[in-house]
Amino acid sequence: MHNYKFQTTILVLLSFVLGNNEFLVMGVLSNISKTYHVSIANVGLLITAYGLIYAISTPIITSLLGNFNRYYTLIGLTVVFILGNTLSGFASNYTVLIISRVIAASVAGAIISLSMTFSNVIAPRSKQGTVVSWIFSGFSIASVFGVPFSTAISTVFDWRMTFFIISLVSVITLVLLMLSLPREFEQINSPLKSQFKLIKDPRIYTGFFLPFFAIAAIYVIYTYLQPLYGTLGFSKTSLSIFLAVFGFASLVSNQLSGRISEHGGLKFMPKVYTVEIFILLAVPFLIHNKYLGLINLLIVGVVMYLINAPIQIHFLNIAEESYPQAVALASSLNPIASNLGISLGSAVGSLIVGNFGLTQVGFGGAIFALGALLINLKLNQIVSRA
Repeated sequence: MHNYKFQTTILVLLSFVLGNNEFLVMGVLSNISKTYHVSIANVGLLITAYGLIYAISTPIITSLLGNFNRYYTLIGLTVVFILGNTLSGFASNYTVLIISRVIAASVAGAIISLSMTFSNVIAPRSKQGTVVSWIFSGFSIASVFGVPFSTAISTVFDWRMTFFIISLVSVITLVLLMLSLPREFEQINSPLKSQFKLIKDPRIYTGFFLPFFAIAAIYVIYTYLQPLYGTLGFSKTSLSIFLAVFGFASLVSNQLSGRISEHGGLKFMPKVYTVEIFILLAVPFLIHNKYLGLINLLIVGVVMYLINAPIQIHFLNIAEESYPQAVALASSLNPIASNLGISLGSAVGSLIVGNFGLTQVGFGGAIFALGALLINLKLNQIVSRA
């Protein structure tokens, strides 16, 4: 069970489980609302709170646990996640449900960050980008297949059953992790102050803003994907098919991300952002052209996650070479930046829709993509001088 492809599959399964837990509430909002007699708006705050807890807790937990063995830390955090997820299923009232979501969110980021650090242990250096891209793909697979399946389960049985199924799959995943991942590492113990030296490196703090702007650019559009699809003139009955195809496009994006990280990496990404700017600028002009507008939206799905593997490998390589005491912290930076970018992009999208109209969101996305391009060029300059 020590073949790196098998080990990668288990790590993908882990990210799939985490993705399901994060996205599940979106599919059962009304069910939870009816159970606890709470408004859908208040239940929706569970999604917002999850993202905030995720972003805040991830660097804290990864740095606090950075001196401990990665294998046992990952196993321990996964056990906490299973307990939090299972508590969601048993929640007797809305307050308990909130607590259970906080527990799951507080460790989810650290789990995915730690799983990324195994890429340089289980795989040849030339394949690390592929491993990272597949781990990220677990979230895309969850959004394409897992969440619709979970929603279907909730309609047949009860929304609580979806959490129990996630817990069951999580326990199976936990056992496979224990059997397949390496346990011994060259451990470097260091105080928190030493770990946070990583953040002062310009290659790190400049790089942090790259996924922040890149993901914000996409989520200005992605947040309003459903109404944009409706504006194109397609029927509501075909929406689920479109969302599935878009989800597949995002899965392709993750896979291409791995290829880019192994063939050019961040040096190639400015070309991507140049193309992306034009794609986003075209949204307002193509939104009334049924088929060209549809193709343009699907291309957005293909480019949305291309930064994931290149920036993750960038952070890990710098940490391994210059700050080995902070590898776990380095692995958490991309998920944190991405979650903050999601919050910024969706908020800006809301402002644009409210003040200028739905069709103008492409311009907002293009501005963020331009920011990502400029940051990418600056980062490449910094790296070349180092």
